[in-house]
Amino acid sequence: MLALVDFFFLSLYFFFNKIFFCYFIVMFIFYYLNSISWGGLYFFFDSSVYLVLVFMSVFILGLICLSEKKIMLVMLTQLLIIVCLFFFISMNMFMLYIMFELSIFPILIMILGYGSQIEKINASYYLVFYAVFCSSPFLYVYFTSSYNLFFAYFNLVLSWEMVFFLSLCFLVKFPVYFLHLWLPKAHVEAPTTASMLLAGLLLKLGTGGYLRVMAVYNNVYLLSWVIISFLGMIMGSFLCIFQSDSKSVAAYSSIVHMSFVFFSLLILCKATKLGGVLMMISHGYVSTLMFYLIGEFFHQSGTRMMSYLSGFMMSSMMLFYMMVLVFLCNGGVPPSMSFFSEFMGLTGMFLLYKSFFALLFFYFFVSFYFSIYILSCSMMGPSMNNFLYWVFGYMLPGVILMFNFFWLSLLC
Repeated sequence: MLALVDFFFLSLYFFFNKIFFCYFIVMFIFYYLNSISWGGLYFFFDSSVYLVLVFMSVFILGLICLSEKKIMLVMLTQLLIIVCLFFFISMNMFMLYIMFELSIFPILIMILGYGSQIEKINASYYLVFYAVFCSSPFLYVYFTSSYNLFFAYFNLVLSWEMVFFLSLCFLVKFPVYFLHLWLPKAHVEAPTTASMLLAGLLLKLGTGGYLRVMAVYNNVYLLSWVIISFLGMIMGSFLCIFQSDSKSVAAYSSIVHMSFVFFSLLILCKATKLGGVLMMISHGYVSTLMFYLIGEFFHQSGTRMMSYLSGFMMSSMMLFYMMVLVFLCNGGVPPSMSFFSEFMGLTGMFLLYKSFFALLFFYFFVSFYFSIYILSCSMMGPSMNNFLYWVFGYMLPGVILMFNFFWLSLLC
């Protein structure tokens, strides 16, 4: 109890200095790897997956603190990082739900306060509607289960209706296809900082929560989710090709990769589950850097249209190399972590669903094509901008982490 109170007041003290706040969060992670008790609710790192997600949130926080000049956006980012930190280390299902819902408000304030177009109001409506409509039944499941869902990991026999509502709460923030309409709208209207947080951190809340509720799944009820996730992989890849806004391309790319994560987790074998977790971690770094690159181009040129996305090779060769690495990793080129995750997931899928192999090959072809399409649009053309060297200097740690085999050895 006393340790958590000390953490609360220390976080308030360092909250108004972004550099000290980054140092404080890092020290908190290394110091509190053991369990923390607070009034009967337990917070601790129960899995290396959530520990890696906390490290990812620290990287995103550092990148935003270095690149963002508006102090209010930095403070909202710090608030979101604290909420996500308690979500990842929460072992109580009700506390998990509270942190899950609190994560929406900093993003909503960023979109409404710092969006540049009037359509930001419509995007906010979509975000609130999907969050409330799909998350409210979770409380009904919690209360009707006689509070048996106290711990975040549980093994109970539930009806298919309760399993459906319980998983629907987290599938909105995957987001799976048919529940994804809020994500492209929010990305297009949000500032660069909010887009980096949405893709790199907020979508991982849905994955982390879904990993905790997989214990109540029964194989009988998995086929419908498999079909929905597979449709998201195929149709999302085609939507990426026909987008004219580069931010929309990156948003639908996030939907494609998170649908692959969902599809891998549904196979319920060790290889595909590890592949899905690795894809989730890889997507956190790749999508953050993608939105950072697109945001820097928008700040320099004033447009996000694909037809104007040119001149990277002539403007800054180092920035161009960074962009090639990021978008090729998005396409799953070896030896990136995306390649290993897709290879492990594809191996498990082929062993269980041999009839899906031709369709999966078609998905990989289309998903790699739109990454090459973005690169071909951005490489050639006249030099329109002069990018400074510090732009790619901030990206260097993230590019290294995209090729880091440490995550593979940690999760195995």
